[in-house]
Amino acid sequence: MVLGMKKRIFVAIKISPELQEAILEWEKNYNRLPVRWVGGKNLHATLVPPWEEEDAERVKKVLEALKNKVGRFEIEFNKVEYGPHGQEPRLIWAEGRPPKVLVDLKERLEQLLGHRSDFRPWLMHLTLARFQPRDFSRFPVKQLNEEVFWRQEVGSFVLMESRLLPGGSDYEVLGEVEL
Repeated sequence: MVLGMKKRIFVAIKISPELQEAILEWEKNYNRLPVRWVGGKNLHATLVPPWEEEDAERVKKVLEALKNKVGRFEIEFNKVEYGPHGQEPRLIWAEGRPPKVLVDLKERLEQLLGHRSDFRPWLMHLTLARFQPRDFSRFPVKQLNEEVFWRQEVGSFVLMESRLLPGGSDYEVLGEVEL
């Protein structure tokens, strides 16, 4: 990469193909909503929010310090609702209570990278769909608070690049760190 060209990058947990299938099955019940569904390879749970970076290779090397340091763990999403809380809805997301090992990993990542989340307290969530708040008035379903049981074993985290395209964001994995 040529220095001077900034990329918008972030650290996340990729969603497994098995969980992607479960999400796709769930979405079929809401396919009439006027939303842009986040699909397949773009599904992720953000650990360190996006920032502009000139040297993504340096960041990958910094992240390697955590290789094989944490161990595998499970995450679980148990509720789907509109988000974010306390604002006009603009997302459909799944929430879950993060295990302590994930909270500790997030804090270590933020310290290593020098980037902290603007959201306090941090809410582990998985964005399923995006929409314009002005479109919410057209939704046939105004309340969404559906229980789900989506579980995934986590054995790595990824450095991703976010690219804004006319149809929405697209994400590319730049590097993966095994736990």
